[in-house]
This record gives sequence, structure tokens and C-alpha cells, in this order.
Amino acid sequence: MAKQSINLGSTANDGTGDPLRTAFDKVNDNFTELYAVSGAGTGNNVAISGNSIISENSNGDITLDPNGTGRIVLATASQLRFTDHTDNAVPYADAEGDITFSSNLLFNGTDLTVASAKVSDLTDNRVVIAGTSGALEDSGNLTFDGSTMTVTGTVTVGGQLSLNDNRISTLQTNENIDMDPSGTGTVNFAVPTQATVGSAGSAAALPGQPTGYIKIAVSGTDYVIPYYAVS
Repeated sequence: MAKQSINLGSTANDGTGDPLRTAFDKVNDNFTELYAVSGAGTGNNVAISGNSIISENSNGDITLDPNGTGRIVLATASQLRFTDHTDNAVPYADAEGDITFSSNLLFNGTDLTVASAKVSDLTDNRVVIAGTSGALEDSGNLTFDGSTMTVTGTVTVGGQLSLNDNRISTLQTNENIDMDPSGTGTVNFAVPTQATVGSAGSAAALPGQPTGYIKIAVSGTDYVIPYYAVS
């Protein structure tokens, strides 16, 4: 119903205004409509008290329903406050559309803490890395099954060493490879052995001329070790 206004007439007591009965009938109609939507009318469960909108029926919802493509808009610089919440928990919509808080997903303004995370397009046992755009991704060249890390390709260590298949090499020209056991530890070579010298046939004694020499350094001092052909 549209608002009904009382016709007061042009001047007092000129007989052009609404009769008293008609005027109060309009007043009653206006109040009846206000009463019906105020929450005090029959079947209404919403009340307005001060700056609060209150649901008066037990466990009653309060529904804000904009028309068409309308939205619920909070004024600039306004804050939305939940009195029933978990400190620092990130709100999310559950299966029923309810806003929910969980201690498994926290953000304190700086750090995001997640109890566990699942990315649907990753592959089992692959190590997760950050892609070029910061997106999480994985690679078949880097896997971990819980006990063994497997790398396919080249591993660079400290910008100096390269590990590729069964080869250890330096990345910088003329750089040494240092093996430095701690304390009284030694470098242990688990390699095949033989009882004779190859370049001397089956001789057990060293021939006068080795096949060549291997250059090494021991505690920073250079040495050479003669080597002989395999029999």
C-alpha cells in the first residue's frame, strides 16, 4: 500500500479537507502497514532495537535478499565482525554455504598456517616447487617416496659442484674437488682390486715405468701417484 496522506484543506475550517473519520482511517491504514513490517505483527520474527536487527523466533535466520543482481554492500572502511569465531582463522563457505572458521587454516596478517593442504593437479611422490608465476607445481625429475630422494638430471651444489648420474664435476674452470673427512676419518674408495701389475704382464712387482701419473693434493700440497694399465 502506498502512503496515505490526510487532506488538510486550503485553510482552517474551509470544508475542503478530509472529514475526521476519513483522516483517522488513513492514519489507521498507515499504522497497520507499519505494524505488519515492524516485526511486531503476527508471523514477523525480526525486531529493530537501536542499531541491532534481531531474530526473535528460536534459532531464526535473518535473510538479506537483494533483488535481481543487487548485492549486499558494506560502506567504505566498514568492518565485518563475527562474535562467534576462532582467532586468526580464515573464514570459508562449507557445503551448506555457511561461513565457517577452523583452527586448521590461520592467517595472522603476515603468515598463513595450514594444517594440511591438497593440490589436485600434483602427482604422488613428486617434490613440490614454485613455478615461474609462483604457482605450485611438481616435476618427474625430483621425487621423494618418504625415504629416498631421486633426482633425474643435474644437481648443482653451492654453485661449484655438479652431480649428474655417476659423475661429480666442478662448474668453475681449473677448480679442485675437495674431499675433507672430519677428524681422523679417511677417504674410502670401494673399488675392485687385483694382485698383479697390468703393464708388466702378470708381474707382482712394479715395472720401472708406470703408464702415467695422477695429480692429487694432500692437505694443500700437490703430489703425483703413478698408475699402471689394468691386466
